[in-house]
Amino acid sequence: MEFGILGPLLISGDDGSVQLPRKPRAVLSALLLHPNQIVSRDRLIAAVWEQPPRSAVSNLQTYVSQIRRAAIDVETCEPGYRLRADPGHLDLLAFGEAVQGAREHAARDDLAAAHVRFQRAFRLWRGRPAEDAPLARTLAPRIAELEEQADRARADWTDVRLALGLHQELITELYAQLEADPLRERPWRQLMLALHGAGRRAEALDAYMRARKVLVDELGVEPGPELRELHGALLAGEQAHPPVRRAAPTWTGLCQLPADLGDFVGRAAELATVTGALDVGGSAPAIVVVSGPPGTGKSTLAVHAAHRMRERYPDGQLFARLGGMDPGDALAELLKALGVDGEMLPAATEDRAAMYRARVADRAVLVVLDDARDELQVQHLLPGTPRSAVIVTSRGPLAALPGATAVPLEVLPFEDAQRLLAGIAGRDRVAAAPDSAETIVRVCGRLPLAIRIAGARLATRPAWPLADFAERISSASLDELRYGRLDVRSTYAMGFAPLSIAARRAFLMFGVTGLDSVADWSMRALLGQPPRLADQAVEDLATAGLITASEIDGAGQARYRMHDLLRDFARELAVDGQADALRRLSQESLERLMAATTELPLPLVPPAPDAPPRTPPAGPRRRAWLLAERKTLLAVAQAAAPSMAARLAEVITPFLTIRGFHDDADRLLSAVSAVTDRKTARRLRLMRVDVGLDRGRAREVGAELRELLAAAEADGDQHEAAYALTMLGTCAAAAGDLGRALAHTTLAADRFLEYGDTNGLANAWIAMSVIHLHQARWPEAAEVCELGLVLTGGAQNAQYHADLLRGLGIARFEMGKVENAIEHYEESLRLARELDWAKGERMTLRRLGEAHAALGHFEQATAMLAECGRMFAAAGDVHGEALTEFALGETCRWRGDEQAALGHFQTCAALLGPLGEPTWRVRTLKEIARSRAALATAGRG
Repeated sequence: MEFGILGPLLISGDDGSVQLPRKPRAVLSALLLHPNQIVSRDRLIAAVWEQPPRSAVSNLQTYVSQIRRAAIDVETCEPGYRLRADPGHLDLLAFGEAVQGAREHAARDDLAAAHVRFQRAFRLWRGRPAEDAPLARTLAPRIAELEEQADRARADWTDVRLALGLHQELITELYAQLEADPLRERPWRQLMLALHGAGRRAEALDAYMRARKVLVDELGVEPGPELRELHGALLAGEQAHPPVRRAAPTWTGLCQLPADLGDFVGRAAELATVTGALDVGGSAPAIVVVSGPPGTGKSTLAVHAAHRMRERYPDGQLFARLGGMDPGDALAELLKALGVDGEMLPAATEDRAAMYRARVADRAVLVVLDDARDELQVQHLLPGTPRSAVIVTSRGPLAALPGATAVPLEVLPFEDAQRLLAGIAGRDRVAAAPDSAETIVRVCGRLPLAIRIAGARLATRPAWPLADFAERISSASLDELRYGRLDVRSTYAMGFAPLSIAARRAFLMFGVTGLDSVADWSMRALLGQPPRLADQAVEDLATAGLITASEIDGAGQARYRMHDLLRDFARELAVDGQADALRRLSQESLERLMAATTELPLPLVPPAPDAPPRTPPAGPRRRAWLLAERKTLLAVAQAAAPSMAARLAEVITPFLTIRGFHDDADRLLSAVSAVTDRKTARRLRLMRVDVGLDRGRAREVGAELRELLAAAEADGDQHEAAYALTMLGTCAAAAGDLGRALAHTTLAADRFLEYGDTNGLANAWIAMSVIHLHQARWPEAAEVCELGLVLTGGAQNAQYHADLLRGLGIARFEMGKVENAIEHYEESLRLARELDWAKGERMTLRRLGEAHAALGHFEQATAMLAECGRMFAAAGDVHGEALTEFALGETCRWRGDEQAALGHFQTCAALLGPLGEPTWRVRTLKEIARSRAALATAGRG
């Protein structure tokens, strides 16, 4: 059986052409692209399906059976399959053999034989490898690798033909190559040689100018030394000769490093770590592993560091771009660079490794191994003697590589990212549009590759406003981050392609949620896998450099973080079959959320049937988890199905409110209410009004509350209407209409008693106690608070209990029972601190300071109130600041300093403003008048 894969798939048997269905053709193509290698089932499935079905394994077995029925021998070799072939039966192997032979003849100056063999090799190329096979994107890197090998071979063939004097036939061919890819310098040099050899010297010089223009315009770099030297030789009228690879018996001072970047920025600490590790002698070769996600500039840093260390390693600097290369092939490339003839290479990888180590033994050689897959790929490529050193770049940390110095790379700091953009796009241009430049850097996620592409695109079009590009990149970042061969999406696809099926699913989960980081529990829920399997999938992602796994959150959980652009790529791929994953995560989130919030009050809506009982404060552990998972829970709530989203929003809102995340609560309730049914939306709107009331926005929410009350009563839902009445009572009290406020809360309390709703009743009584306090009805306020304390069951509902204790303390204080008031304040303060309820702590601390001042504890009171004022200011609570100034004014008066008291009362009035709460404004103005009268009397006396 003969196969052709260098173009459309060809299968020829004894009876002629063999045809296969689409999917079996894809499986066979994947095997032919990796001849004589075991290709795992996972890799084959990834090659055939972008989104594998659940039946992928059984389907694959069926396709292999169909291939075998066509008399094609596919071996089963765990963990997958292998198709054996030789150069006589597969064009891919025949091509490699012919190219190798051609190069060997060229090295021996047998140029005619080399030309024939190159010609024979390229007759086998019929188009893009496997171009008619329905392959997934995971095989794109392998196909690109083959095309790159063909490009290098064609360039070697061109050198041979130049040496043979076949100039005229090459000119058209080289022009076509450069039209397709103008950024490669070698074809430009070959074109100049061909034109010069054909007697067209002026055109050769013009070709140099065109090459220089495209390199400067597109990449911002000057031509390399070989191109410049050839240009100088042509200008001087010297003879120019084509370079043909010839055998070199020895080597010295070899440098294979790619050119260093003139616009290298940042990475000072990482560069110091790399060069420091390479500059220390030891008993073994120094090894540095530079790791990080795709596009973070690992290769750039490694090459830059290697150039800086050239003097330290004068015997040579080797460079190998590994990718998916077999270690034996990599050793072959290194050995050829070291002067070993291809015919002399041993067949076994171990023997090649021994020859390599012997070749560099006792020399000072720096080896740069770029884009290593894993430790096994690198192990054979390490020198054996201590004068040499190795820099390895890899997406994963290669933690099992003995004695290696780890240098993890993340995105650039913002200043360095902006400097990189300015260096490519133009400093004056970036300085003239700082906001747009900041947007570009932000959308690029401070990723060096993305910034370099963005800068190159801007440099190509000097008149393009940065604002226009910033707008375009903001709406379609991955589509815009492509320039020539630089492409963020393709870079990510190369990292995604070799993943196992489980790791690919884990990668896609980041796209499902849109989260930049997840903890173990959420990843397990998304995958629906046992912990061991889910953990392995996440570990595979970390090893591939697609996530970072070095973060521990405030709850002590490991968090896995993904770069913004990678997450966009995952979102593109996560198109089908993700509803189940999101449903699992939503359910798991709800269960964990309900368990973590039992110490918090229920929201101000009729309690849900599944609401668990309230419990005393459980310590900081639950609160730490809620803080760590806040963004996750918010994202899940907004992505979940409407009914689940509403339930999640309802459970998380008390936490968001008590911890001061009012904006989060407001956005979440608005978003979810917009997609739920009418009745559920009304519940969520009622909760949103309560969030507004907690922020002191009673004047702004009154109209919406009246609308919600009318809607509830029209539906006959008196239970829900009672909650609206309670909130309307608070609004009326804030407006100074205390009679209406008391009527609303009294009616609400009666209804809550009727429904047996202790949550609603506690809220109504708290509101009622505040109204009584405003009315200076101290006994009535104390009575309501005492009833509420019995109702809330000690510390079973700590926030309500703390509220009621503070209210009772205020009533006792005003009734002259200051010591008793202090006891209530201190218990209220303890509960607020147990809950991390900062607002409750501030309000109670103010009252406690006031009480100590009344007892003559002026220094203690002043210190408490000063601290309290700082807390209110930090929280942006102007009303709280005002009332603290009022308390300080009273303290100064009791201390006998009426002038200082007047100053505090005046500050209080200024903070309250003309639209401040009427009750407090009236009271403050009264105290200002009293202070002025006292000061006037004292002046007359």
